[in-house]
Amino acid sequence: MQLRSFSSIALATVAYIEIVNAGFPITGVQTGVNSASGATPPRQNILDLYNDQAQFSLYIQALKSFQQVDENNLTSYFQVAGIHGRPYVSWDNVGSDPTGTRNGILTGYCTHGNTLFPTWHRPYLALYEASSLDLLSASFLTILQQLLAGFVQAAAKTYNSSNLTSYQTAADNFRIPFWDWAAVPQRFPDVMTWPSVSINTPSGRRNVTNPLYRYTFLNHPEPAKWFPTDQETYLGSQPWTIRQPDTNNVSNEASMESQFVKEGQFLSDQVWSVFAKTRNYNNMSTASNKGNAFEAPHGTVHVLIGGNGHMTYLSFSAFDPAFFLHHANVDRQIAMWQAIYPTKWLQPEAAASGTWNIYPNTRIDENTPLAPFTSSDGKTLYTSATSRSTQKFGYSYPDVPYAQFPNSSSGLSANVTARVNQLYNGDGHLGTWPAKRSVRVSGLEKKTIDREWSVAVEVSNAAVSEPFAVVLTVNNKLVGKMVVLHTPTKVELEAGADRCTHAEFTLRNALHGIEACDVPAVVAYLKGNLRWSVVRNPDGCVVSDVQGLEIEVADEIVEPANDISMFPSYSGRTVHPEITAGMF
Repeated sequence: MQLRSFSSIALATVAYIEIVNAGFPITGVQTGVNSASGATPPRQNILDLYNDQAQFSLYIQALKSFQQVDENNLTSYFQVAGIHGRPYVSWDNVGSDPTGTRNGILTGYCTHGNTLFPTWHRPYLALYEASSLDLLSASFLTILQQLLAGFVQAAAKTYNSSNLTSYQTAADNFRIPFWDWAAVPQRFPDVMTWPSVSINTPSGRRNVTNPLYRYTFLNHPEPAKWFPTDQETYLGSQPWTIRQPDTNNVSNEASMESQFVKEGQFLSDQVWSVFAKTRNYNNMSTASNKGNAFEAPHGTVHVLIGGNGHMTYLSFSAFDPAFFLHHANVDRQIAMWQAIYPTKWLQPEAAASGTWNIYPNTRIDENTPLAPFTSSDGKTLYTSATSRSTQKFGYSYPDVPYAQFPNSSSGLSANVTARVNQLYNGDGHLGTWPAKRSVRVSGLEKKTIDREWSVAVEVSNAAVSEPFAVVLTVNNKLVGKMVVLHTPTKVELEAGADRCTHAEFTLRNALHGIEACDVPAVVAYLKGNLRWSVVRNPDGCVVSDVQGLEIEVADEIVEPANDISMFPSYSGRTVHPEITAGMF
C-alpha cells in the first residue's frame, strides 16, 4: 500500500490512535444534491439500476476503469478493498504496523464484532463511492478521478451531443447500488453472475467484460508481503476472486443459487426481527451482543456467496465486487433502523475484537476514530458521531424518504416501518396486522395475543480455528444457520477478547401444526425434534466437541400490530431449558 510519513498521539484512556496528518478527505459525492431542499440522490437497488440503462452503462464502464487502476495507487480498487483486510498495511498514513504497540493488531481496519460495525462501513462505502471535489487540492483532484464517481463523470462526457445531457444527469445522480438479499425472491442477482454484460456505449450497444462478476488481481501473483504464501495460500494464490468454487477453483453460480433458495427465507425473517424486536442500538449493531443484529444475517450472506471463496474470509472479502453491494444493503438496513428509532444511539462498551488501530477489549464509544477515514478537513478522522447520517455523505435510500418528512420523525418512522413490513413480512407469516385472535393465557386478561417461539444461539468464536456455522433443524428441516466469520487471533485471546457470536431464529413455521399457545405440546415436540450441528464453512465438515456453545429456546407473548405501519409488541419472555437439557 502507498505509505507516507505520519505522526500519532497515544490516547491515555483507550488503546486506539488519532492521526494528525492523514490527508485524504472523504465527504461523499455531492453532485445531484438539491440545493434548495438538501435532498440527496438515492442509492438504488441493483435490479432497478440495471433497468436504468444510462446509469447502469456508466456504472459498468466506471467500475471497469476503477478496477484497472495500478494496485500501488492509494485510491486503486485494490488498495480501497484492502482497507478491510489484507494486505494488512497502513492506508493514507493512518497507523503504523501495530504489532507489539498495543495500538491495534495485525489485521485489517474493519470493525466486525463490535458496535462500530455500522458506522465504520459508512465512510468506507463513501470512499469507494468517491469523495467530493470542492475541498480537495489539485494533487487530490488527480487521485479523485481514479475513484468510482470520477470514472462515472468521465464516462458520461464521452457520449455524443444528442445524449450528453441525459448521461450527464445520470452521472450527477449516480450513487453505488445495493443488493437487497433479504427481499423476496432471495437470490443472487443474475447481472452479477454474467462474465460479460450488454451496455450502451458511445459507439452503440456492446457486450463488455462484467466488472461485477469478479475482480482480477493486476499483479498476480501478488507480492508475498501482501499475500504471504504461508498464510491463506488458497485464496492469496488465485488470479481473481471466486464464489462457491468447485474443486478446480472455478466459481459455481449454480451452487450459490441453490444455497440462496434454501436459506433465503431465514435472511428475511432475521432482518425483520431486528427491526421489530431490537430497540437498543448496541444490540442492533453487532452479533457480539445477545439478541437480533444485522451483522448475523450479513455474515450468512458472506458465506452463501463465498463458500470456500473470497467472500467467506474477512481478510479477502472486499476484493469481491459483490462486497460493496452487500454492504451498501447493510448500510441501508441500518439507515432504516435509525429512521424507525431516531433517538437510539451507540453507548460505550468494550471492543470485543481488535482491528489495525483498536486493541482488543478496549473501550469504544461514539468518539472512537473510524480509521483510516479522514473527514472533510483533511485532518480529523471520522467518528460514529460524525458518521451518524447518510445525508452528510451525499446519498439516501428509496426506503428512507427523509425529504418527504422534513419535520416529522414520527411520520418517517411509520413510513419506514410500513416499508419493512411490506418487504420482509408481506404475507404476514411473522405476525399479521389486521388479523387477530383472542385466546386465554395464564395470568393475563383475555385479549388479542399470540405466542412466538424462537431459538437463540451463542458460541465462542474460538470454538473452531476457521470460519464455521451452527446449523439448526427441527424434524430434519432447516430452521436457521448462524455463521461465525471471525476467529480470534492469538493477540485477541491473550487480551481476553474471546468474544461470542449470537443469533436468533423464529420457530413460527417449524411447529408442525401445533398451536403456539399449547406450551406443553410445543415443548415436547421441540425436545424430540430440535437438533443442531457445527460445521466448517469451507468444506461443510461436521465439528464435534465444540466448547462454548449454548442453545436456548424461549417463547414470548405477542400482541399483533393493528396497522402495517406498526410492529407487534413482545413481552413475557420465558426460557425453556428442559428442551435442550442433556443434549450437549
